[in-house]
Amino acid sequence: MPDWTTHVLVAWSLATILGFRFKQFSQNNVAIVMLGALIPDIYKVTLVLESFGINIQGLLFPIHLPFGSLLIAAIISLFFIEKRLIFLFLAIGIGTHYALDLLLFSGGMEIFYPFSTLKFQIGIISVTDFNITILSIILAAIVFLVYKKFNKNISNFDGNINK
Repeated sequence: MPDWTTHVLVAWSLATILGFRFKQFSQNNVAIVMLGALIPDIYKVTLVLESFGINIQGLLFPIHLPFGSLLIAAIISLFFIEKRLIFLFLAIGIGTHYALDLLLFSGGMEIFYPFSTLKFQIGIISVTDFNITILSIILAAIVFLVYKKFNKNISNFDGNINK
């Protein structure tokens, strides 16, 4: 089951790999990709609210559909100077989220909503299978070691390489 750890690690791994080729993927921007990977699950706040008797799942569920997630990414990007670039990084994170979710046996996802209610899924991972989390940890560790080897020193959060 792709949990938040898996979503964040896969987004980090992909963005870090892209950073080997594209300078725009600084560590600051990698963090934005990671944030994007969590946007579709904002609707899960309804789980907490339901314990207090507040049911707004119908209102927030569209956030877990690509159209809703991209709308949230567009709104977030308005708070930045480089709106298009931030939206792109958020969209990449959202894309990793849905790529993982499509692997589930979950009844499918309406990836073309609101244009179509057809549901799609690849269905190779059970929602109770945490092997994907273990694989994402291993992938992230390998990417980290390669990143560390090629950069000698890990870059700090302002995107500059230490001595």
